[in-house]
Amino acid sequence: MMPRRRVAPVLTLLLAACAPGTPPCPFGGAPEYASSAGCFTVSGDGLLLVQSLDGRISLPGGSREADESAQCTAFRETWEETGLRLQPRELLQVFDTGFHLYRCERDASSGDIDPPLRFEVRAVFYLPAARFDSYQWRFPQQRSLLENMLLEATDTLSR
Repeated sequence: MMPRRRVAPVLTLLLAACAPGTPPCPFGGAPEYASSAGCFTVSGDGLLLVQSLDGRISLPGGSREADESAQCTAFRETWEETGLRLQPRELLQVFDTGFHLYRCERDASSGDIDPPLRFEVRAVFYLPAARFDSYQWRFPQQRSLLENMLLEATDTLSR
């Protein structure tokens, strides 16, 4: 019999192996490279965020794979965490951790929020700036900057 502490990781690996493969990266521009990247995506007046299993929220994104551009990392990680196919556009911010944040737009082939089964994310949603204080942030130092970026983006969209 397998010890209990090993069952969860083994089960996670087995289920992840059954999940559909990552769609090919659609980015065709000049590649940039970073250790991690993610997407800044707005719908209505809300910013796309993921809630981790511990309840904290953050932008969708994560660590790059070997020989992967930052733009493709943003695409892949966002798809893995949200199920959305988002096209990386311009670089908006480089955080002190090296995380590259791209403005991303929904691809025409994207469906609705529907993350593949990977046991990384509790919830995915668009959060208006007025509700940012209702959640605990994974990177609290980013909250104010993201709030300002969201307010600027929604102001631009409403013009």
